[in-house]
Amino acid sequence: MLKTALQIIFLSVFSLAALAQKTTITGTIADAATGETLIGANVIYAEGKGAVTDFNGNYSFEIEPGEYTVSVSFVGYQSQEKKIKVGSAKLTLDFQLKTMVLNEVTVVADIALGRETPVAFSNIEPKKLKEELASQDLPMILNSTPGVYATQQGGAQGDARITIRGFNQRNVAVMIDGVPMNDMENGWVYWSNWFGLDAVTQKIQVQRGLGASKLAIPAIGGTMNILTQGIESKAGGSVQFEMGSNNFYRATIGFNSGKLKGGWGITGAASYLNTQGWVDQTWAKQWFYFAKIQKTFKKHSLTLSAMGAPQERALRQGRQQIPYYDVDYAKELGVSLYGESGNALFDSTQLDKGLRYNREWGYLTRTRGISNPKQETMNSRTNFYHKPVFNLKHFWNINDNSALSTIVYASLGNGGGTRERGNLIFNQQGQINWDTLYNVNIKGSVFVPPYDLTYVNDTSQYKSTTYIQAQMNDHLWYGLLSTYNLKIGKITDLSIGLDLRSFQVWRYSKVVDFLGGDYAVVNPENIPVNEIYNPNPVKRSGDTTHYYISTKVKWAGLFAQAEFTGEKLTGFISASGALNAYYREDRMRKKNLVLADTTIEAAIGINDTLVYNGKTYTTNSEEAEFPNSGWLYFPGFTVKAGLNYKINRRHNVFINTGYLSRPQLLSNVYSGSSINTFEDAKNENILGIELGYSYASPKFSANLNLYNTYWLNKPVSQTINTGGTPILLSVPGLNANHRGVEVDFAYNILNNLTAEGTVSLGDWRWQGEKTAYFYTEDGILSDSIQFNANNVKVGDAAQTQLGASIRYEPLKNLYIKPRITYFDNHYADFAPEALQGENGERQSWKMPSYYLVDLHVGYTISLKTKKIDIRGSVLNLLNCRYISDARNNEFGSTFNAQSAGVFFGMGIRWNASVAFRF
Repeated sequence: MLKTALQIIFLSVFSLAALAQKTTITGTIADAATGETLIGANVIYAEGKGAVTDFNGNYSFEIEPGEYTVSVSFVGYQSQEKKIKVGSAKLTLDFQLKTMVLNEVTVVADIALGRETPVAFSNIEPKKLKEELASQDLPMILNSTPGVYATQQGGAQGDARITIRGFNQRNVAVMIDGVPMNDMENGWVYWSNWFGLDAVTQKIQVQRGLGASKLAIPAIGGTMNILTQGIESKAGGSVQFEMGSNNFYRATIGFNSGKLKGGWGITGAASYLNTQGWVDQTWAKQWFYFAKIQKTFKKHSLTLSAMGAPQERALRQGRQQIPYYDVDYAKELGVSLYGESGNALFDSTQLDKGLRYNREWGYLTRTRGISNPKQETMNSRTNFYHKPVFNLKHFWNINDNSALSTIVYASLGNGGGTRERGNLIFNQQGQINWDTLYNVNIKGSVFVPPYDLTYVNDTSQYKSTTYIQAQMNDHLWYGLLSTYNLKIGKITDLSIGLDLRSFQVWRYSKVVDFLGGDYAVVNPENIPVNEIYNPNPVKRSGDTTHYYISTKVKWAGLFAQAEFTGEKLTGFISASGALNAYYREDRMRKKNLVLADTTIEAAIGINDTLVYNGKTYTTNSEEAEFPNSGWLYFPGFTVKAGLNYKINRRHNVFINTGYLSRPQLLSNVYSGSSINTFEDAKNENILGIELGYSYASPKFSANLNLYNTYWLNKPVSQTINTGGTPILLSVPGLNANHRGVEVDFAYNILNNLTAEGTVSLGDWRWQGEKTAYFYTEDGILSDSIQFNANNVKVGDAAQTQLGASIRYEPLKNLYIKPRITYFDNHYADFAPEALQGENGERQSWKMPSYYLVDLHVGYTISLKTKKIDIRGSVLNLLNCRYISDARNNEFGSTFNAQSAGVFFGMGIRWNASVAFRF
């Protein structure tokens, strides 16, 4: 009996000891292209032993120490195996599966895959967006990505900008579901048009360098692919409310049906934002809507989507000198408030207004014809715009080895921005003195009456000397993108396609507020003797003033790419060609025309001819041709190739290279709002090469990238102010060299503790001596200079970036996530006109380095199939005072903080949200 009892005790202790030695294996199974987690995937480590992924794509099982081969399978996906060595510590093992047949994301969106695609890239998953975005503009979350520098510029909602490896966003291709979104005129991306997109984002991938995109797009710095949710996503919905600093409020709802019976799918979202803004009087009201309807057939799928973000925003667009924000900080940076003779170098009434200072607003009391006047707040610079985008996609799985994707898309833009016309007056508070300007318009001054009988013979009609003008930008953009993909054998994919785009924009200005007056007089000053101009200078409400330009852009491109995927070696080679065609006409010069001092009648039935810029025009009023540039043609091409080699299951290396001959953007061809062209507009030529190394294990992964990009004939276009008059500066072709090294890593220290880090070291320099040309607002060449920018550092982005974050879950569903980012070697954007004579090759002002600390916390309450997410963020936790943007010598020629025009970054602010997910 005793013997039996001892045996039982011995066996029990042995069993407990054996149980204690077991290790927990956890992980997530996801689609390699979309990042969408897979429900019901089988995870097997021994015959008949393993687990099945849950609703969130997660799995977990316990296993004894030893060596195992873990295999994962899921219907419609290629199986995958990983060999692991299990010890006593918990292990996280994630899998990303590739589909067995071609799918829409693989064919269209050009998503890079780890250890296969030979490019440097980073993925931003929805989890990170939810935890860290905190209702910032979308690019701001990318500051944790190597080589990326993003700022809010003037600080207004929607005014973010991004640079990658020193290339601004004109040279970063942004695509939503495979459709290019960069502006067809200047390549810029206006992030206010994409407010709310985070509500439906499935995945963001940032490819640095030339990237793996097949299209002939301006991807020099990188490519940003944004994939939205759809029929392949899990069914569910959410209602979310947010609030934050500066009276920030946002409400968002979203719904995704997943795949319904009959192959239908519906995705929808809506959001509204209202804030007063961290910067003084940068209020914003923004809306967002998104709708997607999908239908799958046996071999076909159709997708119809629409999205838009109507907006009304106040801005801060003008940089100021540092003492106007903060005198003490200016002194720390060596700024002198007085000259050698004791003279004041700054307006003493405007100093030390604080980092939130915005001089582009003031108070106005309208009195004319109003019995009970009330004071209102009025901004000189605002933005109002709506740019809906519509997509119709057809995807055809012809067979297991071939597929055809066709996308037809359109965008209708309407709106613009306001600015003042006339000379502004500022009060001692540093704001616009609207009341004084208003009273001059309705009462006149000591020397000038409020009316002008030269133009309007009526003393009850008041002439406005200062008024608000809207600069309108209405456009129609449509295109077709078609891609055919063919699998040849087991390892080779061939893609060929067509990229067609048509864009027309109507840019014009009109008066929207006479500030008490009835009309304005816009004289055709600086018009050449042979210029044709609408002679009526009296402008009423809604009349077109100053300019009315119609511009057309046509784009036709072909592309081809071959990819091969072997057991060890993968790679691609691609080529594309495109023809850009530009056309511009001046619609201010029309009908009742004046040629020098001779009026030419243009009534119906009366024909005459006149000469404009060496061309003869017929002035029949119904058929008269607007003065135009004619069609200008710019062909271009791209060749890229890359190889990736898997050394073993942990290590791989890659190389890619490419050459681009890129047509000049339209904004670098035409001079301002005119039909005149800049001097010597030639193609830009870019040669890039990149080397990469990656290490991946269940607990630690790291990437190392080295890049070198030569940019020949890079155009530089800037607007500078001389005595308050805007002047356009154009450098038709400057050379630059961008090179650097990037490192990023992630370390799963414990099952509930993860660390991430980023290092980016750049060396970006201008090269050579060039000619800079100066043009008036009307596009007339006025002067030229020689300057020397050789070895001058490329500015406008930090060349050194260090970052680190920790995500810790002290309790299940509770996370704490601090993040620190450090920026250094940040030079002010250079001023070519300053690099003349003995100042040639002189470096721009090096801005002070700075670091930002953000803190994110959150807790999820699980209610069976429903969840409540409670999240909070504190941005710039330590309230760091820093300069985020600067232009060298904007207010002088000292090449230091004394003459720089700057924007300060935003101080501490908070955001909190509650979301109900079902």
